[in-house]
Amino acid sequence: MEAEQQHRPAVLIPYAGPDFTPNIQDIFVYMRPETNGVLGESTILKVIERCPEYRVDIQLVYLANIPGEFIVSNYIVEHHYASKLHFAVLGKAACTRFMREQFERKFEVPFESAPVVGSFEALKALNLGPEELFDSWVDEKDLLFVDGQSIKRIGDRFVINYDIPALLHKNSRSTDIAVMVFRTRTSYAYFGDLVERMRQNLIAEGLISAHLHAGRAFHYSKSPFEQILDGLGYLYDTEASPLPLDQVSFCCFLKEHGISSTEILGAVRNPIGLFDSGSGHLVEDNLFTYTFHDTYAEALAKFLTMRAQILTDR
Repeated sequence: MEAEQQHRPAVLIPYAGPDFTPNIQDIFVYMRPETNGVLGESTILKVIERCPEYRVDIQLVYLANIPGEFIVSNYIVEHHYASKLHFAVLGKAACTRFMREQFERKFEVPFESAPVVGSFEALKALNLGPEELFDSWVDEKDLLFVDGQSIKRIGDRFVINYDIPALLHKNSRSTDIAVMVFRTRTSYAYFGDLVERMRQNLIAEGLISAHLHAGRAFHYSKSPFEQILDGLGYLYDTEASPLPLDQVSFCCFLKEHGISSTEILGAVRNPIGLFDSGSGHLVEDNLFTYTFHDTYAEALAKFLTMRAQILTDR
């Protein structure tokens, strides 16, 4: 029984419950395994506690430690990155017509004859390990972001979602993750500045190298729909049971506006779709990137323009 308890989420600050006030955002922040630990967690919290908005416009409303054993056993990382994993596994075959067009425009080579591969196939083709593939630096001209996916030219291959093997590889049974939720009235831009301060403090503490991007150290929600995705994997009650979907603040807001739990879950699990741009023209994008840094009202308005979805959660 004691061993079982050790492998369950430990909630240190219970979730405060949903708040769907339009000018509020709940932003999940969780440490990557390589920077996790008491020092990394306290370093991040100190940045928040020292800013003048703390306790007024920024509040810590949830803090938990999720054991690596629990994460691996429940496939949390795989579920979180399910859409990106779809492209990383299937590679070229998963690309939509729009993605193929954007590929040809960016790289100026025919898609059909180009050596486009998923990142798992790339490990073997390029004879690289997950970390080596992740750390492969390329010039901006060799990197394309489309539909929430990345395509990077490495050597003689075009690799889709080069980061996924390393993200899966890093999460082992021995690596726990600290998860926090900050409720804020500040803008995403302001919180982004705080994230950069967090990175600088982690560097000062010797926890990460100076060249490491913030995204390598920790993750934070960058849109209301990403808040939902983060809540699905990392929000638990004091009994270590996952909190229901309607406890996530943005979900409450959506349901108040007539969107069902089924619709919400379907959109988050299959985020690539066609959206009406307002001029009768449909644009293809990923719901998470399409609503990047949006308010709840802005994200809802864009969601209501979705006319079709591309299924990746199969």
